[in-house]
Amino acid sequence: MNLRAVTALIALVIALAGTVWLGRGNGDIQPAAPVPKQTDPSDDRPKISPTGPYPKAVVDTPLYNFGSMAVGQSLSHNFILKNEGEVPLEVQKGATTCKCTLSEMKENMVAPGESIKIELTWTPKSPQQNFGQTATIYTNDPKNQELKLQIEGTANNLIAFTGDFEGSPHWSLPTMSTTDPVSFSGKIHTKYLDEFKILGIESSKPGLTSKFRPLTAEELKEADTKSGYTIEVTADPEQFPLGGFTERLTVKTDIPHDLSPPGTEEKHDHPEGHDHKHDHEHATPEGPRTFVIQVSGNHTGPIRIVPTYGVHWNPNTMILNLGEFPAKEGKTVTLSMFVEGTEHSLEIVDQEIAPDFLEFELKKDDKFESKTKQRYELKFAVPAEMSPVSFGRTNLAKVKLQTNHPNAKEIEFRVQFISL
Repeated sequence: MNLRAVTALIALVIALAGTVWLGRGNGDIQPAAPVPKQTDPSDDRPKISPTGPYPKAVVDTPLYNFGSMAVGQSLSHNFILKNEGEVPLEVQKGATTCKCTLSEMKENMVAPGESIKIELTWTPKSPQQNFGQTATIYTNDPKNQELKLQIEGTANNLIAFTGDFEGSPHWSLPTMSTTDPVSFSGKIHTKYLDEFKILGIESSKPGLTSKFRPLTAEELKEADTKSGYTIEVTADPEQFPLGGFTERLTVKTDIPHDLSPPGTEEKHDHPEGHDHKHDHEHATPEGPRTFVIQVSGNHTGPIRIVPTYGVHWNPNTMILNLGEFPAKEGKTVTLSMFVEGTEHSLEIVDQEIAPDFLEFELKKDDKFESKTKQRYELKFAVPAEMSPVSFGRTNLAKVKLQTNHPNAKEIEFRVQFISL
């Protein structure tokens, strides 16, 4: 047998062996598992006819602008959806960011030539310069399988105030420099309610009083509003210590928290796993609304304080800022205080200093000559070799004095510093 024949025989044997091995292995291979059919979200939508005829979904104006709304106020708009096609139009509500209601119809069908109302309702929860909400309507119109209906507008606070800043009114009183009371008049009004009542006003301090009256027709026109009041706030200097202050007026009204008409509560289709506890935490409060007005002022009384060069003193808040300094070195500053309204020397009847390591000294300048004023030196000191400490805006150090001056019975200095 020649070499070529031997080679052919060996190749034939290898091929037969491979065939046998492959035949045995096929019995061990498991058939592939069938791939599950993926669910198409469009399976639940209205079906489009493959041949026609077709319906025709028509909404003349798919966008509506509410204009200006009040926070908490519910407004609704009806969109008219008409079927101008040859066969019934099937409609189905899809995703929505606001309350969407379809008018009643038989099996979600709109006959040719007929129409339905689609009501969108929105209740803004916070002021928004521009808001937009959308509802999607699915149909079996091949040219309008998804109709987008939109509402938009502007949301403002229900009540407006004089000195309003982002919904937090702040009124400033004139400086109290004598024993005469000082007053400020501000307005509270709304362009969304035909009327409302102020049930009462509470003050955080006895020396701060108020009275109110309805705005006149002329004042309402001038403010471009529907209803409102003028509130006059008066502060009695005898009830306030010297220095700056901020107090509160709480205005109680008959305005309900929920301005939505019955049956117009905002609703959403919540997905599975939605946190209903979160909804409960943001539920509308019960009872009528109250509003807080911050009232600030400065009582200088018969004293005037002048800092020495480089000393940071705020006369409106009576805060002395010592800045930052090494704890090992400490810090000492001196202020000049001029006092009027008494012939007697200013005496400290009682004092309260916190923290107790803060040093304070009041000394009369006997060389100062004036028929109406007296001059005193005020010295504030943080001793050297103290441990580093910080007294900032939220934990100011203070020196509170009780004096014999008839119009400056209480003087309070506040001190800010950081020792490193």
